[in-house]
Amino acid sequence: MTVLRGVLASANGRTIVAASVILISGLAVTFAARMLSERMIAADMQRRFSADAADISTAIGDRLRTHAEVLVSMQGLHASIGRVDRAQFRRYIDVLDLARRYPGFQALQSLRKVEPERLDAFVAEMRGDNSIDASGQPEFTVRPPGKRASYNVVEFVEPMRGNEDALGFDAGANPAQLDSLRRAAETGRIVATPPVKLVQDTSGGLGFILRAPIYRIGEPAQTTSQRVAALRGFVASVYRMNDLMRGVLDPRTLQQMQVQIVDRGYAKQTEGTLSGEPEDPSGAATLMYNSLEPNLNLVSQVAESAGIAADRSLVVGERVWRVVFSARPGSIYEVDRLVSNLVLASGVVISLLMALLTVIGLRSRQLSGNLNALDAEQRALVDNPLAGIMFTEGRRILRGNRRMAEFCGASPDDLPGSKVDSLLASEADSAAFGAALTTIRDSAMATEAELHLRRKDGSTLLIDVYGKPLAAGSRSGAGEILWVVRDKTDVMLMDAERREHARELQESNARLTSSLQASEIRGKEIVLLTELSGVLQSCQAPNEIFAAVQNYAGFLFPEEAGALYLMNETRDGVTRGPHWGELTSAVTSFPLEDCWALRRGTTFPISPASQGLVCGHAACRETHSGYVCQPLVAQNNLMGLLYREAYGPAFAEGADQLATMLAEQVSLALANLDLREQLRSQAIRDQLTGLYNRRFLEDALTRETGRAARSGEPVAVAILDVDHFKRINDTYGHEAGDAVLRELGQVLLKTIRKTDIVGRFGGEEFLMLLPGASVDVAQARALAVLEAVRAMEVAIPNGAPLNRITASIGVAAMPLHVARGDALVAAADAALYQAKGQGRNRVVLSDRRAVLPALAPAEMQLGLTGTDG
Repeated sequence: MTVLRGVLASANGRTIVAASVILISGLAVTFAARMLSERMIAADMQRRFSADAADISTAIGDRLRTHAEVLVSMQGLHASIGRVDRAQFRRYIDVLDLARRYPGFQALQSLRKVEPERLDAFVAEMRGDNSIDASGQPEFTVRPPGKRASYNVVEFVEPMRGNEDALGFDAGANPAQLDSLRRAAETGRIVATPPVKLVQDTSGGLGFILRAPIYRIGEPAQTTSQRVAALRGFVASVYRMNDLMRGVLDPRTLQQMQVQIVDRGYAKQTEGTLSGEPEDPSGAATLMYNSLEPNLNLVSQVAESAGIAADRSLVVGERVWRVVFSARPGSIYEVDRLVSNLVLASGVVISLLMALLTVIGLRSRQLSGNLNALDAEQRALVDNPLAGIMFTEGRRILRGNRRMAEFCGASPDDLPGSKVDSLLASEADSAAFGAALTTIRDSAMATEAELHLRRKDGSTLLIDVYGKPLAAGSRSGAGEILWVVRDKTDVMLMDAERREHARELQESNARLTSSLQASEIRGKEIVLLTELSGVLQSCQAPNEIFAAVQNYAGFLFPEEAGALYLMNETRDGVTRGPHWGELTSAVTSFPLEDCWALRRGTTFPISPASQGLVCGHAACRETHSGYVCQPLVAQNNLMGLLYREAYGPAFAEGADQLATMLAEQVSLALANLDLREQLRSQAIRDQLTGLYNRRFLEDALTRETGRAARSGEPVAVAILDVDHFKRINDTYGHEAGDAVLRELGQVLLKTIRKTDIVGRFGGEEFLMLLPGASVDVAQARALAVLEAVRAMEVAIPNGAPLNRITASIGVAAMPLHVARGDALVAAADAALYQAKGQGRNRVVLSDRRAVLPALAPAEMQLGLTGTDG
């Protein structure tokens, strides 16, 4: 303490102590600032990394959800037409255009569940499938061989190239896939497999499979047991993890971070929904993807990063994926210590400077007495580039600096001895200067005034003057006044410039606000359009598409009116369908020639010059309003027109692009409906006659006989066979035989009732199903058909028309002839053979009689159950 008092007693000691305290304090603050900056930079980098990781995780989830929609559409294909052959499966996949719209697939598959007793028949069916190759698939076999409780065999796979090893593979033979098959069958949802080694993959990486169940048409599937009983098979999408992630991850992203995906098992269900937590948290996790190591056999576990890292959970096909992101060394996410080092260096320098300034300041106080000896005049006369300096005694100028001389348009040597009044522009300025002098002398306080200087060239200059009396006893002497002169023109220019900058800033803010509002509107429109796209893909009929477009169009185009025009049956014009807003065009239909867009196959008008060519159907001929016509085209097929009218003089910004996207969505939805209808028609119709095929007849027979058994109403069946049909083929050729069958099909459609069902049962045999018809009614209807056949004249190529065609018809009714629905066709077939044996060209009723035991209704119900397809 005594030493410290001794140090503080001297001026030099106090200076050293003060400088030391300031230096130590500055260094402490510097090190604290360095640590804080490092933490802030690391936290900011972690936030950026987490945001990028979340974006990538969202992209992976969006890609897989998009792929899941393909499986749903394949379920819809099976649900709409039932049995799908190899050619239909390939056509459907080709229409989806997967390579462009849904990249990342290894393959799409269809699996069929086969019981052991049906295995040989299934193999024979697949070998004989010649829908693609006329020679069939003679090498098809179920792999791996061996007996199992049931088989889930890959029956179709697309694309075939590169996936040949998967055809015929029994997914149930792999223990890792059994649980996923069971879950999909019981829940009816899309379920993913654990990481597996794909049979068609030789690259060494892992993959997985998404599967969705398909059920037999007509069987209930509301409960778990019903779904297991109705299971027909699965549709599946196959992925190699490396290929899938290569389509999602940008190579530049992989240069900055390491991405790993770990399978944690099936997701835990919480109140009926799937959470991001696994069912068994203690279960083993499987590393299925590592961006740094394509061959996962060399990786034993997840490499946890000690630096910048993040992880996300995804639920994929009811399985939980943990996506781990780690910043790579030297990446943009590495914490840059340059800033913290600069803070440290700057703080040290500033601390040293502050200590030095303290020393200098304290030393300056010791020298302040010497500095007071400097004259105020020497300080004032220093050249000041911004303000003029002038000393006066009364109205006489003593001295002035260079800037003051520039204000007057003279040299500094011209100022001493002259009068202030000689520099002023008017008497009013002289009076103002005199008032300022009086104020200074009376109050000994500073004052200011606004004056006008007259320059030597005759121009005037507006100035502000600030006068202050100098202290008595100074070297300048009592009564001298120091004037500081400032050019007010510069200040006015600066104010004008500031106001201009403020105006420009307001305009920029207004433009930015407008841009943000437009972006928000575009975002809402995209959300609505995406929602409409999902609705359109779920529509089952054109009316549903029209209702969806009419509901959504008013929200997408609030400042417009419009309508959809669809092609008519003759394809020479269009007819108005759904419309929205207050249309000024009252045209409900018009020929293709009336529309420039339909003629050219593209949007019209396309430029200001083309607006002079007005479509014949547009309302702008009378109202002079704007309109746009956009053709609806899908698969190079013209389907209709999207017509829009603007309420104002022009369409809203971005409306044309939105309308183009709407037209594409509507065109695709209409094309999908046409494709579904074509596939359904091919599945239930005979191509030669246009009548129903045997499969449809068997389903209808099971349905109608079951209904008759429950209601007690009769139902009859008539089987017709063309007499001597082989002779017609042998004599006139198979083309003549086909002509006879086609004509017979038309005759049957014209003769039967609308409620009756007729179809080609096989070869030259036709079956007529007559619901509600008694034996007498069925016999009368069969005789009418026989008379129509006798009256047929069939034109054949290069020959005279064929006539005198006859047929034999066998008729049986339930419950008169048989008690069970599955015996009705056999009874009618036996009656047909009796008609053949009795000489043909006649109708014969079955001679059977139903035997009804005590439990006949229950037995009839059991007999009418039937089988699927």
